[in-house]
Amino acid sequence: MGDCHYLDGNIKAEKMFQMTQELVSILGIESGRLRLEWISSAEGTRFAEVARNFTEQIKSLGPSILKKAA
Repeated sequence: MGDCHYLDGNIKAEKMFQMTQELVSILGIESGRLRLEWISSAEGTRFAEVARNFTEQIKSLGPSILKKAA
């Protein structure tokens, strides 16, 4: 962390992620529906793996509480 070539972009992203985690908790949404990963643009294979795993995780959680309430 802190080595983003956009200077402090990853630090700002982490702060935003933390605020979003709090909001997700307040809304009663499972924390497993939110994820932050540090992946370099040179790590295409890793990006695909993380995206695939996260998609499986979300599917395993089923519909969100927000969708059930609608």
